[in-house]
Amino acid sequence: MIRTAPDPQRVIVGTFLVLAAVVFAVAPIPLPMRSAGIVLMAYLAFGMGGMPFAYLTALLAPPVGLIAGDAEWLVMLPIILSGNLLGMLALEFAWRYPALLLSPLLLVTPAAFVQLATQRELFAVALPWDDGRGTWLTLHVLVAVLGVLSAFVMDRVRGRRAAAPAAEAEPRASGPRPTPARRRT
Repeated sequence: MIRTAPDPQRVIVGTFLVLAAVVFAVAPIPLPMRSAGIVLMAYLAFGMGGMPFAYLTALLAPPVGLIAGDAEWLVMLPIILSGNLLGMLALEFAWRYPALLLSPLLLVTPAAFVQLATQRELFAVALPWDDGRGTWLTLHVLVAVLGVLSAFVMDRVRGRRAAAPAAEAEPRASGPRPTPARRRT
């Protein structure tokens, strides 16, 4: 699993990222940007605080966006929530290099399914993204890849910092080792 920040820092930064995602959810910005902001905050919360903060960000912030009273957000909420859940599950269970591929793909799977299904006459629904379906998918894939890469970097930096004190504690092999003094009995 990912190496998280030390405990007080983990909680403070994780809480800040959850609140930042809530701000994205209620902000009066275009719908794709609101959703992509929540996704980015969820991946950053994973990198800083681990999976509890990632799930909290991905699943709590979108429903709070209903406070803004936007009907389009209500229509897209099931797609956003299911995509966020699938993306975070893929991040948790495929951590490291497979997550770089699986998490973004599973994040956009519900949106891609809805995009394909609404083109059929039986499921024809007017969604708020009708003019930018491809933009929605591309933006979310790019944000998810960026989020996974940022989690890789944070994990790598913490791993190096943890290894540095251990390397300093080991004796250096620059010269012959002193022989231990024998006790006289």
